[in-house]
Amino acid sequence: MAHYYASTLERPSSFNFASDVVDYWAEHSPKDGLAMHWVSQDRKSERKLTFDHFSRQSHRIAVLLREKLDVQQGEKMLVILPRVPECGRWEIATAGLRCGIVVCPATTLLVEKDIEYRCLRSQASVFVGDSVSVAKLLRIRDRCPSIRHIIQVGDRSPKDVVHFGTALSHIPKDAKYIGSKPDVKSAAIIYFTSGTTGNPKMVQHNHISYPLAHVITGKHWLRLQPGQLYWNLSEQGWAKAAWSYFGAWNCGAGLFVHDDRTAFDPKRTLDVLHSYPITTFCAPPTAYRQLVLDDSRKHYKQNRPKALLHCTGAGEPLNPEVIKLWKETTGMEICDGYGQTESILVCGNFAGYQVRPGSMGRPSPGVPLRVIDEKGTECDNDIEGDIAIQVDLAENSPFFGVFDGYLGENGELDRKLRPSPSDPKTSFYLTGDRATRDEDGYFWFVGRNDDVINSSGYRIGPFEVESTLKQHPAIVESAVVSSPDPSRGEVVKAFIVLTQAAAAQDTAQLARELQDFCKEHAAPYKYPRKVQFVSAEWLGGYKTISGKTQRKRLKELEWKDQAKAKL
Repeated sequence: MAHYYASTLERPSSFNFASDVVDYWAEHSPKDGLAMHWVSQDRKSERKLTFDHFSRQSHRIAVLLREKLDVQQGEKMLVILPRVPECGRWEIATAGLRCGIVVCPATTLLVEKDIEYRCLRSQASVFVGDSVSVAKLLRIRDRCPSIRHIIQVGDRSPKDVVHFGTALSHIPKDAKYIGSKPDVKSAAIIYFTSGTTGNPKMVQHNHISYPLAHVITGKHWLRLQPGQLYWNLSEQGWAKAAWSYFGAWNCGAGLFVHDDRTAFDPKRTLDVLHSYPITTFCAPPTAYRQLVLDDSRKHYKQNRPKALLHCTGAGEPLNPEVIKLWKETTGMEICDGYGQTESILVCGNFAGYQVRPGSMGRPSPGVPLRVIDEKGTECDNDIEGDIAIQVDLAENSPFFGVFDGYLGENGELDRKLRPSPSDPKTSFYLTGDRATRDEDGYFWFVGRNDDVINSSGYRIGPFEVESTLKQHPAIVESAVVSSPDPSRGEVVKAFIVLTQAAAAQDTAQLARELQDFCKEHAAPYKYPRKVQFVSAEWLGGYKTISGKTQRKRLKELEWKDQAKAKL
């Protein structure tokens, strides 16, 4: 098969990430060519794994899934695993891609109701987890009838749960999966992403829209080459981890994985960069803001990185001052980038172009990125509009780095496209963000045009938080919006109407109780860091005639009030 790293990206008729990328590098890389350098949390143990390792293991796991467990192409596999190589997260994902089982990654932060929702919506037949996530599933298994196989990696498994290590030990070490390969247009990977209303949506990608199209991300934005080592701070359950996985391995570069499960610490991060041959580093703006504090800059100068060549940032807009301070400290510019769960990197700062602090950069090579108005007409320079990606409905365009669509309960896909007024063969996928474009083609982020909260790189739907709060007996109703925060960019704020009995309680104590309640009944990153108790009459002033909360007005009020407070 073709070597996709060096070629011009074109829409292929056949492609399989496992055989065309992982197997390719297993054959063509040096014997010590690393696919992954894993380090434990305390940095006392490490493992170096080659592409040959992942090739062999994914063949064996594909045989286990398809031939021993009788999982068919197109069935879905929900995977909730921490970032340790013994768990086989990367091997399992590669195996799924190899044999056509749809991989549905999820974060380890999910609680039982989150897992139940994902099982029901995806109709997954296979669940793969460690002892913690399997225990959560077992408590709600009776409500997840589609699950046929539960596979636990690591610790000894409970009754009726397949132990991954034991099952795999019965598969020969030289086993090869020789079954049929999935079609490039078939589903390959599904992520759940938060929206403005309702529960998280299922974002479906096929076998080229993520696994292959991220060549653009890896080659042009991350600037990776064979033999280099890339460290991305994102947790493994998020789409950003797939950007790393596909972006790096398409380029023959290795992934650096630090199994750190504690809160971000800038000095510890700098120590890791100092101790290991990491060439490329990607962190969210919240991390960079701490890395340029005076103490961190001093620590950097005393513990300079061992091999660092290139730095990138994504997840939210990066402050120009942070870019300036980082360059003063390191001599390197942070190359900001923009993309979504629904796409590859579609805009960024690339080699050969000046970094303009505060700008998103220019469209990625080959990406038809536009700023359009409500009619679908491209906006003039410096005129605000919707950030949109032009989609070729006939699929003749060489660009294919956009998802298939949101997978509905009826099995149908919807990309929510806006028709092009000038070409019936094309439409626009709207990212939900707004920007302007200057005369040199640089994009400048304005903000989201919906209510999704982006806090420290986590996308949080207000409906999810409101639904969790509603379960507490002290709450009549709530409205959740974003609120500005100096370190996280924005955080979750809840305006809460209490019952008459609860209103008489100590509000400070009750606020803490509600925050703890949210941490217990939803993924912890979703809890409201700010709480304001209001009357029903006050909140009613921010509703439509039909009774719908106008979150946009509440958000405008919150950001305006916070701006005044700084004066």
